[in-house]
Amino acid sequence: MSYTRKAANLITQQRRNGDDRDIVWLEVNGFHIVNVYREPSTRRIIDYITSIQVPPNFLIGGDFNAKHDMFEPGVGSSNQGASLAAWSLSSGADFIGEPGEPTHRAGHTIDLTFSNIPFAETTVRHDLDCGSDHFTLVTLLPGRGQGADGNAGYRVTEANLPRFAHAINSGISHLPQPADVLDTRDLDDIAALLTTLFQNAIKAVGKRPQGTAKSAPWWTPACAELYAGYASARRRAAPEQERKRRDMLSTIRNAKRDYWRRVIDNATDDADLYKVVGWHKLAPSLKAPPLIVNGVSIESTKEKAEALLEKVLHRYDDSDDLEYDPLEAEGRRPILPWTTAISLEEVEKSVIGVSSTSPGADRVTVRLLKACWQHIRAFIRDFFQKCLEISHFPSEWKLAEVVMLPKIGKKDRSSVRSWRPIALLSCIGKGLERLVARRISWAAIHYGVISPQHGGALPKRSAVDLVASFVYDVESAFAQGKEVTLVTLDVQGAFDALLPRRLLERMRKQGWPGKLLRLIGSFLADRKVMVRLEGTYTAESKTQCGTPQGSPLSPILIRVSPELTITPVTAVGDEQPALRWLGVWIDRKLSFKRHVAERSTKALKVARHIKGLAGVRFGPPAASLRKAVVTCVQSSLLYGSEVWYGGRRKPSASHGYNRNRLVSTRLGPLIEKTNKVMVLAARGVLPAWRTAPTASVLRDAGLPSGSTALEHARIRFRAPAQDVRRRPPTGAPARNPDPTLAACNETALRGYAHPVRSQAKGSTKEAAAEQFNTWWSQLSDNTITVFSDGSEQYKDGAKLVGYGYAIYRGQSLVRTGSGAINSISHVFDAEAIGALKGLQCALEILRPLDEHIWMCIDSTSVIWCMRANASNTSQWAFLECHALIDQFKVGIRWSPGHMGIEGNETADELADAGANEGRMDDDCSAEPTISGIGTTARALADAATSDWWSRCLTGLSASYRKWGLGYSIAESPELRLPRTLLHRLLAARTAHGDFAQYHRRFGHTDAEFNCLCGYAKTPEHLVFCEISQRKFHAWPAKPERPPSRPKEGRRYMSAILAHPKLFEDFLTVTQYFAINARAQQTRDLTSPGGPQQSYGLPRQNRHSLTAV
Repeated sequence: MSYTRKAANLITQQRRNGDDRDIVWLEVNGFHIVNVYREPSTRRIIDYITSIQVPPNFLIGGDFNAKHDMFEPGVGSSNQGASLAAWSLSSGADFIGEPGEPTHRAGHTIDLTFSNIPFAETTVRHDLDCGSDHFTLVTLLPGRGQGADGNAGYRVTEANLPRFAHAINSGISHLPQPADVLDTRDLDDIAALLTTLFQNAIKAVGKRPQGTAKSAPWWTPACAELYAGYASARRRAAPEQERKRRDMLSTIRNAKRDYWRRVIDNATDDADLYKVVGWHKLAPSLKAPPLIVNGVSIESTKEKAEALLEKVLHRYDDSDDLEYDPLEAEGRRPILPWTTAISLEEVEKSVIGVSSTSPGADRVTVRLLKACWQHIRAFIRDFFQKCLEISHFPSEWKLAEVVMLPKIGKKDRSSVRSWRPIALLSCIGKGLERLVARRISWAAIHYGVISPQHGGALPKRSAVDLVASFVYDVESAFAQGKEVTLVTLDVQGAFDALLPRRLLERMRKQGWPGKLLRLIGSFLADRKVMVRLEGTYTAESKTQCGTPQGSPLSPILIRVSPELTITPVTAVGDEQPALRWLGVWIDRKLSFKRHVAERSTKALKVARHIKGLAGVRFGPPAASLRKAVVTCVQSSLLYGSEVWYGGRRKPSASHGYNRNRLVSTRLGPLIEKTNKVMVLAARGVLPAWRTAPTASVLRDAGLPSGSTALEHARIRFRAPAQDVRRRPPTGAPARNPDPTLAACNETALRGYAHPVRSQAKGSTKEAAAEQFNTWWSQLSDNTITVFSDGSEQYKDGAKLVGYGYAIYRGQSLVRTGSGAINSISHVFDAEAIGALKGLQCALEILRPLDEHIWMCIDSTSVIWCMRANASNTSQWAFLECHALIDQFKVGIRWSPGHMGIEGNETADELADAGANEGRMDDDCSAEPTISGIGTTARALADAATSDWWSRCLTGLSASYRKWGLGYSIAESPELRLPRTLLHRLLAARTAHGDFAQYHRRFGHTDAEFNCLCGYAKTPEHLVFCEISQRKFHAWPAKPERPPSRPKEGRRYMSAILAHPKLFEDFLTVTQYFAINARAQQTRDLTSPGGPQQSYGLPRQNRHSLTAV
């Protein structure tokens, strides 16, 4: 093996030499360095070396196991030493080592180095001895060769983010204002200046990588001290050098183990945790193999990057594009709406409302944009709006840094087809792309441009929806005795082959407006790319067609571009038992055995890795591991479960005697596979002994069983809590959408400029109420104020939800109203609907002399949705309010609730009355809302969890049931305890721990049955032992007197077990386990013949700790 030092400005490229693993040929900064190992008594390596043509700047070295007078004067030639010496003389690769200097502990010079580099020399360095049987050889080369170009950017630390924001704030005001832009050149200039501002600010406050390597993190002072002692003994040929060598190697191994154990134990935050969990899929970070292009092998990274640029990104041209410009052609009038107005909320969501994505060539990250957002948000909003008005995408954001990543599942990386281009674009530019893409997606769904069954690049549509719809159709066809054929197509190079003019022509015929078409044309025109492969960059080059793969706008453009017809399929595929479609394995009989096996195997690998990370005394906190299980194991295991799991029973398809009965779905084996993975993952979370009951392990870990997790996934999928109309899941009518979704479509974002979530603006609620009364008392008779409120209450077990509103002209009450809404809803829905009803009523009594209308609402959440984004639930009410607010210029003001405000109190009383009356309007308010359906779904999930726990509880021991524990799928407080303390708590609950009864049950004859006080170890003995009772004065939440009866002890144990902090304080105060452990260690050390046990000895002295 050969290693090159990181951060040393080295360009390293490996050359391949067939399948020989004993030769590593590297090109480092122009030097050819070959590392070889020649197995004794073999000829293969020497024959290869003597046959190669030696290039300039050549160095070869390694363990040759050959002898010759040239290398070791006075020794006879053997093991092809003569052939090697003759090759050295003829090729110009001279032996540059020290002749006659032994390189092995047994003597002889068998580690050799040859080179044709002038002044290169190799010496044996005994001071660098690492404990191997071969001595360390160091070769010095004159010069460093041709180093790397150095394209590393600057890093802004967290401490310097305020300085960065200040620098941006100082410079943003000096940029030209977007409002003064006249043409596209002005937009390009502003975008270039904005990029320059960010780059200068990054350089001013950031730090450039120093290019210095770090020492091994596990190298401790003890390692350094022992190494220095061994090196000194080695130089003096001291007799104790072998002992020092063994001590040094043992200490190094322990230091490595301790370091990695600390890394695992300290993985508390998400970043460190998922890094540790991801160790199970680590692969060697080796250079990619040579690229085979047209039969030619390409090894240089630079040449490989250029070949990928040519064969992947430039493989298509625009020769098949339209000859005419669709933007100048006459055609149908635009029928789809488009607006250039943008709100601050929409811009914020598009630019910084995303996870931290990889930056483009400008190196501006989302993290930096968030740091200075308050200073640039108005500028970015105005700039984006001007881009939409002029229909121009700035040229500064068209450069894509394309990273070549190997495709998953492709093992032959020597083929250009095995590499996927991912474009890294400017994060600011991607914000504009997201904004446009989101509007196109909504319009495409709302106006039927895209098929209702389409699922890609659209909000609230997933691959599972499509697969579930397909499976339902197949099951329906099977029930009718029909056959079903599924045809899947893969469009090769869909992103790279997109033709701009054909796309624009397609969108023009679909009815998209000209402004949007010109913006899309500008986005696709004059794009540039440069490829990055393994730290090497190509020059910038222009593309003739295509759209960046990695751009937020590209997926929706691909979706609207295909024609409606396809060429008939005539090819015949190969037979296979199962087909993987959208991540789900589908077989002929829809048994889904292959799918469950694949998902279980993948999740099981992660579960086993998590289980191996922790034990009773070491490992990350249980709460962190539980989070890893939920995100990495459970999500992977349950993917696609909505397709195959419809419950354990289903209605019988028979028309005879069993036609009205429920029959088994025969999914038991699949559910059991899922359950095994969840149980293994739960055992990895907890520091519990392997004999702990499965039900208690799942309960204490706060994780669902396999059957419960599947039931929860089924309930979530069946609940129609979505924002767009979609086909229903398995078992529901395929073409009858749920009526509750009829009006739950997304909308474009609002255009209000300055909404705030905190309406109090820093003042108290009382002060805000006083300010509101002052403002309201000064209103004239030409001003209308609409107070509205909602009510949610329970009466005789029935849920009642209603709204009320009161309308004032000046300070005079002129109109009131109230009503009820569907009980499957919440007070938030009632407040939104009440605000709409009140506004509609106010517009009915509007007079020409009325100057203004104000909506006075006591819910800040409703106000936020009125001013900005409509919520998913009761969205129809917010959308109607948006339209009326825009049309009549209605103002919105916060009126603090229950603070004596006249209108608010009146509306509150009317809301209660409306809920009790139960009168509903014949509109959407009579239908269930998304929030109400979500609550119902959660209640069903909780019921499924409770049913499973009640069934399992009867199988647990009486000692466990006596604690009266409930079960919820959530993180419990005890999971935050240190693992050792958590083990003590779980052992006390389950009685599966270091207890006498447990040891007798499993025949542990070598265990200690008794406590130090002489009584048998039991879970309750913890509070009865005199070790603990001597510290009774310091017990947390102590009772009036020390427990002396089983009932008293169980009561106190239940109290501290229910509050993990109390349990931790109790063990800290009493030191019960620490004292017992020390006593056991003392007995083991002092007893003759090793540890001695006292099995079940009677207690001899109540007040003596040395009774046994």
